[in-house]
Amino acid sequence: MTPLFQTLSYNYDDPNGAITDFSANTIAHLDSIPPLIVEWQSADIANNDVSGYFQNPVGTVSTSIKTTANAIYNIVTANIANSTITYTNPGVSSIMANVANVSNTLITTASNFYDHTNRVSGVTAYSDYITEAGATIASTKPFKDTVMAYAKSATYIIYQTDGISNTSIMNGSQTSLFTEPELNTYLTLIEPYANTINSSLTISVSNLTSAQANTIYAGIIATSGFMDTRRNHDETFYTNLVTLVKNYNTVRPLSNMGESERILVNDYTGTTKLLSRINA
Repeated sequence: MTPLFQTLSYNYDDPNGAITDFSANTIAHLDSIPPLIVEWQSADIANNDVSGYFQNPVGTVSTSIKTTANAIYNIVTANIANSTITYTNPGVSSIMANVANVSNTLITTASNFYDHTNRVSGVTAYSDYITEAGATIASTKPFKDTVMAYAKSATYIIYQTDGISNTSIMNGSQTSLFTEPELNTYLTLIEPYANTINSSLTISVSNLTSAQANTIYAGIIATSGFMDTRRNHDETFYTNLVTLVKNYNTVRPLSNMGESERILVNDYTGTTKLLSRINA
């Protein structure tokens, strides 16, 4: 095992004998404890190399979707949505104004999805948000560590109440991490849109058809909707998970009261609601 004591830079010769050896009993106790870390962990600690363990499996594709949405938005707002453009096909102007709006929304959606998946994959740590600026996110959004902590408790509870014997509780706040195939399909769908729009332009005239414009609009809406749906699911699941575990922690002691507490509750502090439950 890689030594770690040296990393503390201890430098005291103890002239007064204040530092004493452990007793035999204490050493025996320490020897009885199972290993807390393995070799690679102690080596990483010694080398102060304790980052870079996790990756976001959908980080690349979600970034590509944001880049694509930005390209669509830029060309639409710079050209098609410009009032100086003439449309050879009726109705396209209003559709493209909507395309500008939804592509701008997709930029935000993809950015939010990327941040969410960074948090639940462990790329972004909960500790990174323990600041005044990040306090709201830290207290309301799922992170890998907080998800695992709450899910571990809930797995035991729900197995007993519902018989759930799969990883849905552990991964219910992380479903966005499993969506790379779907995201790639959406990326393939929307990637040609900027070129389609650009190719329709000749100087200040666009021959984009209403069918093409509607297809672009629908594709962007579908992509944004999918990403929002998965992220919202994960965040809602996490909120419900936290509530469930907190509720469990509230009611659990009420079924495990000692004699003194039970007398106090039955004779003085218990409401009718509580007494009807513990004495049923």
